[in-house]
Amino acid sequence: MTSKKVTIEDVAKQAGVGIATVSRALNNSTGISQATRARVLQIIDEMGFTPNTSAQSLKIRQTRQIALAVPDIRNAIIPDIAWAVEQAAKQHGYRVVQINTLGNARLELETLRDIKKLHVDGLVMMPLAYPKSLESLINRAGIPISVINYSKKLSSDLKADIVGLAKQEGKLVMEHLIQIGRTRIAYAGAPKDKIEERYLAYEQSVGQVDASLVYFGEDFTFETGRQAANYFYHLKHMPDAIYAVNDMVAIGIVNRFKELGVRVPEDIAIVGIDNNLWTTITTPQISSVSIMGNEVGRLAAELLLKRIQSPDRTEYERVEFEPRLIVRESSVASHHYSHINKSSDV
Repeated sequence: MTSKKVTIEDVAKQAGVGIATVSRALNNSTGISQATRARVLQIIDEMGFTPNTSAQSLKIRQTRQIALAVPDIRNAIIPDIAWAVEQAAKQHGYRVVQINTLGNARLELETLRDIKKLHVDGLVMMPLAYPKSLESLINRAGIPISVINYSKKLSSDLKADIVGLAKQEGKLVMEHLIQIGRTRIAYAGAPKDKIEERYLAYEQSVGQVDASLVYFGEDFTFETGRQAANYFYHLKHMPDAIYAVNDMVAIGIVNRFKELGVRVPEDIAIVGIDNNLWTTITTPQISSVSIMGNEVGRLAAELLLKRIQSPDRTEYERVEFEPRLIVRESSVASHHYSHINKSSDV
């Protein structure tokens, strides 16, 4: 004998509330007290009620899904951001569909052009290539969008909430390397047009760029770092410091230098950007600028969900976090760096 399926009417009757109140509890809507919401959700669990999400989506025109477009899932900072977005979404009863754009301009634009085909209620996007038509496509997307933006100056007319950094993270790297007395500073990065502002921070800090001290690899990976280390090792005059475009490149450099017998930081100081977990478990531990991945991801998702629930809001938010340099063994001897971290919170 088949048991009778529990309906929303059954839940409402058991809770002593109206059907609309049960719906508000399910959709985390306003107009219901926390106590009532908790009681209704408890009864839903006890009765084993499963809402008809397809019918619910048709009725309220929402899918309870959002998309997250990231540039490269191989970059160790991306899982931190994705996890924060997913946790924020779960708290509001949403699922996350992840898209990997590879930091490719064509794929970033395709994501925006095809976003409605994914049947999502909104998009958290972390562009890397920033193609020229990106902003116009965001403005015409037809769904709420939240942008995680590192270093790029975006139009004040952009119809999206933006979360990013208040300071140029590359500038913090260069200030540190100059402060510790390094004079022959190299740059190791991905193609110049990817996170261009990080290279510009290097260019502005050194003034006259020595082209032999700049290595542009193919991407932001560990292997790019190893290739950069090989390149700098075979120079007639090696640099005494390297500013790596991100932590994965920095880790690759340190790994290869260890094989080549180059001492870090005694011979060459290394500093990266992201402050991902791997910087703390390498030997030596790697100095890095924290770009607040968890906090940025969480807030970007929260702003998106807020806009989905209040679609008539016309003002778009601009939120900036302060990046912070974390000094470790790769740039300063271990008996010095704990003091620096305590005395300079940059």
